[in-house]
This record gives sequence, C-alpha cells and structure tokens, in this order.
Amino acid sequence: MKETLTLLFLYGNAGFDVRKREISLLSVAAISLYGIILWLKGGTVMTEHLLPLGTGFLFLGCSVFSAGEFGFGDGLVLLALGTVLETAEYLVSVMLGFLLSGIWAFYLLIFQKKSRKTEIPLVPFLLVGYVGGLILCG
Repeated sequence: MKETLTLLFLYGNAGFDVRKREISLLSVAAISLYGIILWLKGGTVMTEHLLPLGTGFLFLGCSVFSAGEFGFGDGLVLLALGTVLETAEYLVSVMLGFLLSGIWAFYLLIFQKKSRKTEIPLVPFLLVGYVGGLILCG
C-alpha cells in the first residue's frame, strides 16, 4: 500500500512539475498525513524518519535562501517523502533522483547548449529514483 501511494504521489506530481512547474499541495498534505498515520499506528519508528525529514527541511531552507534557485515545491516533495519512507529507502531514492537529474543537466549543457540557469523539474527524477530504489533494494 505504501509503495503504491508513494508511486501515485510522485507520478502525479511529476506530471505537474513537467507541465506547470508546480506540485500539488493537496497531495503533499495527503501523503504527509498518511506517513504520520503510519507512525502513529506503529508501522515505523519515528527516529527512522529524522534524517529524511531533516533533509526535506534543509532543502526547503535552501530554496528560501537561494531565492528560488532550488524549487520550494521540490523541498515540500522531499519533506513529504520523508514522512513515508524510512532512511535507507529515502536516501537511495533521493540520491538516484539527484544523480539522474545531474546527468540530464549535463546532457542539456553539453549537447543542447542550455545555460546553467535552465530549470529542470526534479520530481520526475525522484520518481525514477524511487522506482530504481524499489528494484535495487527490493
């Protein structure tokens, strides 16, 4: 159930991110509430989410202090994922997503002659990173 909801959350927001450069705040609230309910029901241990939540807050701070160079919505998605995913699956998903977005940025810079100011939607890469994490980590 958790995997399905996380996939739907990322898939829906990947579409918004590509088309509108936005995320759905309603879906962020819904998946976060679901993660908190999992904690309360005893499905996971709260301390298992401290690093993912801290990472989400760090990226929200980066968005604020960088004047939007890193999208605030991306930080919200990372924070919401931190409520649902445990540390290992969060780190694998996020690192794969960042690696793939970096490869895409490199491609755009070198072969498409884009500038370093070109906006790249992050959520589609987080989706692929999450799927890759599911495959790699089972």
